[in-house]
Amino acid sequence: MQFLPHAGNRLHRANSLVESNDGLLSWISSLPIRPSETTDLHVRAFYPVLQYNQTQQDFYGGNFWDLRATGYKLQNPAAEQALDPPVDPNEMGMPDTACVVHRLSQSQYRSLFETVWGVQAFVIKWPSNVAEVCSRPGPPSAADPFPVHLTREDRGRADSTYDQFGLSIALYEASPEVSPFTSKFDYALAHTDQQVLSPDELAGWNLFRGKAICNTCHLDGTASSAKQTNPSLLRPAEAASVAPLFTDFTSANLGLPKNPAVPYYDENKPDKYGYAPNPRGLSFIDKGVGDFLRSPGNPNSDWKQYADSFDGKFQTSTLRNVDKRPRPDFVKAYMHNGYLKSLKEVVHFYNTRDVLAKCKGADDPGQKISCWPAPEVAVNVNPTVGRLGLTDKEEDQIVAFLTTLTDSYVPPAAK
Repeated sequence: MQFLPHAGNRLHRANSLVESNDGLLSWISSLPIRPSETTDLHVRAFYPVLQYNQTQQDFYGGNFWDLRATGYKLQNPAAEQALDPPVDPNEMGMPDTACVVHRLSQSQYRSLFETVWGVQAFVIKWPSNVAEVCSRPGPPSAADPFPVHLTREDRGRADSTYDQFGLSIALYEASPEVSPFTSKFDYALAHTDQQVLSPDELAGWNLFRGKAICNTCHLDGTASSAKQTNPSLLRPAEAASVAPLFTDFTSANLGLPKNPAVPYYDENKPDKYGYAPNPRGLSFIDKGVGDFLRSPGNPNSDWKQYADSFDGKFQTSTLRNVDKRPRPDFVKAYMHNGYLKSLKEVVHFYNTRDVLAKCKGADDPGQKISCWPAPEVAVNVNPTVGRLGLTDKEEDQIVAFLTTLTDSYVPPAAK
């Protein structure tokens, strides 16, 4: 089985295998309505299968910002998330999952895949027009939802192979190459006899678990000290968990404004194939988990009754590698819609959402400084954040701590 993560690695990197039909998108560069939806791989493989907890009246697990990769079928949310982009018309746009299997059967990775999953994976009689069918972007028509016409047996085999494609990628995402747990914070937890964190980073961690109440959702392996009058300074040696995932696997509506800069809002006219990604244009409201629960993709009809209570809620993502970037000047897109562009903006939003005035329009020059726009979804807004009472220095200290969660830390003595 040591071949399995290797196969997943090769498949994940094989952009040509699932390159979009318009030649413009790849797995890494695609930009859907939720900009960071398909790029944050860290810790994704550790999210549990989606379930509703009656006692807590909350959903736990699942992947994607709206939790739609439930893990119900494969018992692996990361695998089901990996299966979505190739056939999502807003991303790679393949018209049929069988198209991905066909391209895999023609690729240099075929023998590696067969080594892991067996030679039967590609014993499929492909129709003579498969290349032509797969060259036309999806979505397929309602009258012909599976345009690669296969026998019942071959369709079953193609479906199984496609699932194995996703499972391979999921195991790669769980491997140390993607989720190595080698951040400065991890090093501090492993070397409690050393002063690894700087004074500001240590102060930021204590604010994170205290005054800023971050660890009530982004679990850091310690108890929250938010309700303690004079909490003592916690040090790495006192952490209860040495591999925290910095998420509680739930979802929340943080009151984020709409981000009109997302290209999806301009994609309201049909393309040359007649497909319009977003017919509603700027009037589209992203209701997150609520809309998923109402959708045909919801695998459990009992969950639909909770949809209204989850409007505007999005996955509580891990904070591991939250500052990871290809180069220091690279501007990241934070939150589900990319509205915030730096960790400082994120912390400032949590701190002042309910303190600053509401902006007077999309072009208000005080936006993010002296005012915040209204929430995109005004119901179910989380009331625990928005008025944290942090000073500017304390915001900076929390940011300093968050930067310690980036993998590939090299201690000074090893440089």
